[in-house]
Amino acid sequence: MTASLLLLLALAAPVAAPPAAKVAKGVPAHVDADVIRYSWSTRKVTMLGKPFVTLTREDLTLTCRKLVGDNDASGQLARATCEGDVKLVRGTRTVTCERAHYDRDLARIICEGNPVLRDGETEARGKRLTYLLAADEVLLEEAVQATVPSGQIDPLGKKPAGTGTPSPGPAAAGPGKPSPAPATIGPAKPAAPAKPATGGK
Repeated sequence: MTASLLLLLALAAPVAAPPAAKVAKGVPAHVDADVIRYSWSTRKVTMLGKPFVTLTREDLTLTCRKLVGDNDASGQLARATCEGDVKLVRGTRTVTCERAHYDRDLARIICEGNPVLRDGETEARGKRLTYLLAADEVLLEEAVQATVPSGQIDPLGKKPAGTGTPSPGPAAAGPGKPSPAPATIGPAKPAAPAKPATGGK
């Protein structure tokens, strides 16, 4: 199996190419798979993993059960679609979804099918997630919901650090003051009517 796979990869690579064809746009990716099927006429490649196919691009790793991609004239993977238990990992950030579309030249990965972004205690969900690799930015679209630890939120009216005024603890929270519990950002819920203050200054 290993010898056949190595032979297939050797045959898939062109013997000689003009200098212009050797220059691939974007950052190349390396793919590890258990089974690879390649078509010379269409340059389409299908990869299966046991259990996972792994695509590595610099500090990013994308894993899935099945990868279908298109190679360029130099034999480098230019575009690919990953399906089945898709997981993208870069640094402390993890994205899971049902399908991921990788584009080398545009330096982006589009995740569809319940994409969830996690970074530490922060979690964000949407209908479509676009990871811009060069800028290291994420764009979430449609029905976005995010859970962010309260320590990472700067609520309106909060006094700047170093003023000597202690921030209110859980017991001091009241009408108009932020709760120390994690905040969920998403579709707005009807706000409960404010209760009148029962005492204090």
